[in-house]
Amino acid sequence: MGRNRKQPFGYGMERGKVVIHTGESTWVKHLYREYNAGVPMRELAEYMQGTGVPYEEGKKWNINMIARILSDERYIGTDGYPAIITEHSFK
Repeated sequence: MGRNRKQPFGYGMERGKVVIHTGESTWVKHLYREYNAGVPMRELAEYMQGTGVPYEEGKKWNINMIARILSDERYIGTDGYPAIITEHSFK
């Protein structure tokens, strides 16, 4: 079941602290790995639509959601967020 997006995809809140959402963070790593291997964002969005993994309740994955993830420096551990990917992966 989906949830309202309060934190970037891949993160959640526990006891007032930002934590890594284990299931979603696996997909974040997958998106970076595939994008860095040359897969276009449109293909990534189409793939994610087929996984059944919700980005936000009631919304289908689209290229803007993929672009938002791929351009968000918080995934490398900035602004108090734990790192999900390495700086090398963030291109």
